[in-house]
Amino acid sequence: RRVTHPMVDGSVVVVDELPGASPPPGAAQIAVFITFSVILTLWTRAELAHRAIAAERAASERGASPSPSSSDDKKTGGDGTGAMPGSDSALSLGDVELGPVDKKDEDATAAGGDVESGAKAARASRGGDTAPVKPIVRVDEQLAKLAPVRCLLGDRRALIASRDTLRSWTELGCVLALFWIADRGGAVPDAEKHYDRDLFWAIFGALGAYGWFTTAKECRSNAPLNREQTEEWKGWMQVLFLLYHYFKASEIYNAIRVFIAAYVWMTGFGNFSYYYVRKDFSFHRFAQMMWRLNFFVFFVCLAMRNDYVLYYICPMHTLFTWAVYFALYVGREHNTNTNVVLGKFAICFAASYVLWEIPGVFTAVFGPFQGLFEYVDPKKPNVDPMHEWFFRSGLDRYVWIHGMACAFFHPRFESAMKKIDEMDPRRRVTTQCAIGAVTLGAMYWWYSSVYVLPKLEYNALHPYTSWIPITGFIILRNLTRGLRSWHVSLFCWCGKITLETYISQFHIWLSTSNVPNAQPSALMALVPGHPMLNFALCTALYVGVSKRVFAVTNDLKVACVPDDARQIGLNAAFAAAWGVGAWAL
Repeated sequence: RRVTHPMVDGSVVVVDELPGASPPPGAAQIAVFITFSVILTLWTRAELAHRAIAAERAASERGASPSPSSSDDKKTGGDGTGAMPGSDSALSLGDVELGPVDKKDEDATAAGGDVESGAKAARASRGGDTAPVKPIVRVDEQLAKLAPVRCLLGDRRALIASRDTLRSWTELGCVLALFWIADRGGAVPDAEKHYDRDLFWAIFGALGAYGWFTTAKECRSNAPLNREQTEEWKGWMQVLFLLYHYFKASEIYNAIRVFIAAYVWMTGFGNFSYYYVRKDFSFHRFAQMMWRLNFFVFFVCLAMRNDYVLYYICPMHTLFTWAVYFALYVGREHNTNTNVVLGKFAICFAASYVLWEIPGVFTAVFGPFQGLFEYVDPKKPNVDPMHEWFFRSGLDRYVWIHGMACAFFHPRFESAMKKIDEMDPRRRVTTQCAIGAVTLGAMYWWYSSVYVLPKLEYNALHPYTSWIPITGFIILRNLTRGLRSWHVSLFCWCGKITLETYISQFHIWLSTSNVPNAQPSALMALVPGHPMLNFALCTALYVGVSKRVFAVTNDLKVACVPDDARQIGLNAAFAAAWGVGAWAL
């Protein structure tokens, strides 16, 4: 059937629904609702159990005489299992494989792998039970020992020990509910976007001035492209990126394309630096990176009935992270050979050329994954479902390789900057001025020849020229020791939550007008008729939620994707089984 959705700008979007399908909520949304309802129930039980134990302990400290039954409960942990003395909740996180564990418990758990054997071994290491622990090999028994399974079975010890993790899952569920209420439930009206150039730049200028005068701090390192500097870089670009969306500042479209290219450049730079220097190609580290990029967007797609590529930043960074990983993983024993590394860069460039430049190759490679990468804007229903993915990923198809090359030559760049710093003042200033003049000249040529082109003409040249402003910015930002040694902490903070602010903006800052897969062409209007007050209120809510999502994502990463490939596999098996069951219901 065909469903008509009026948009805030007066246009009408017609969305095709499958025969017999009902409007949202759909099957995926119901599965998400079931999942988080169960999690909320478990967290509530864990909180009640924890408070009961805390009350008993407080009564005991006041000299109260608890009843024999309650005394027995304290000795047994309330469920017939032995409680560990000295633990705040009569438990230790080492008793369950969920969340952080201390070193002794980690070592003990690594031997046997299951929950109970880890607990017994931990007690033995403290001088308690010294009985030998027999490792469990059967996968079904290992799954039964998982903390999520024990929680579902009502194990009080597991519930209390998993209390913080359950709280994080519950908080995620609340965020998804907030998204749905604001952008799907019709509870919040929409407002039109209006662009005012003076207001746009005044907001950014005021934020930058406040950050400079109140949060400027010295970097922990004065090396080029240090951590604080790259976080700051991401932060101020993200602020402009978000303001561009909020005010529909179409005149800076080409600059936004450069910013996105810079993010992709950082994907190549950061991942190459890690794998090349640390040589850590472990499964758990790679899985943790995939979790960081895709955990939140996965649940948002399910809850909001949106396609993955609507949030194109996530699949794009995922793709290029995979590319960097495998480029260095293959033949990793030869990564110390400069010629081999340069050869890998050439192969990556050639592969990118073939994939995006030769007609038919992109479709052949990604065609089998069309269900994952397809996207159709409801306003443009006749477009090829794979066009959006081809367009978005292809715009930055080479700049990630430039990021890897910059990471590879970074030690030489750092050495050159140090040599300039050590020159006598007159020669140093002369050299820095010469470098700055050449760099500014190159950037001016790019600006006057490429940047000023209309949107479509610029997009055609962007894949081949985006490296010019990025390289120029890097040189100018690191030209002197003073420039390298200071950063604006406010923008660093913004840079840490770029992924969360990018995803959240669709649903609690902007609005997709209650249309699945629609672009956020309207604003969320908590205070209709008062645009500046609405901007301030919505921004405070939006940034606060994004900050909490960042914290929740990291907390759950520790619990669900630990530094143990076997444990990750068990957690993934449980998640898959639960997902199938919830979908079936």
